[in-house]
Amino acid sequence: MPRPHAVAETIVHRLPSFVRTRVTAPPGGSAGMLERVTWLTPYAAEEIAQEASRAGPGARLEVTVPATTSDDGVAAVESLFGWLREKRVSVVIDRDRSGG
Repeated sequence: MPRPHAVAETIVHRLPSFVRTRVTAPPGGSAGMLERVTWLTPYAAEEIAQEASRAGPGARLEVTVPATTSDDGVAAVESLFGWLREKRVSVVIDRDRSGG
């Protein structure tokens, strides 16, 4: 008996609900740093990405997710902000190690 066609599974990554972000201007750029702690909604993710992109090449975006965030959750955050590397913005995603 022939096997039914396999249906490709859709991979869904669950985003962490809360993040801490820091956008740092590139060396020699406009002075400053922008930090925020926010619920990670689609709107917030878009704002964060725009801020990092506007900071320009050489800027840095740090995203800290809760310590309990799964590897899939970290991958989901990476998928939101990884494209900024094409604009020469350094993107660092890490789990909170402060215990808070």
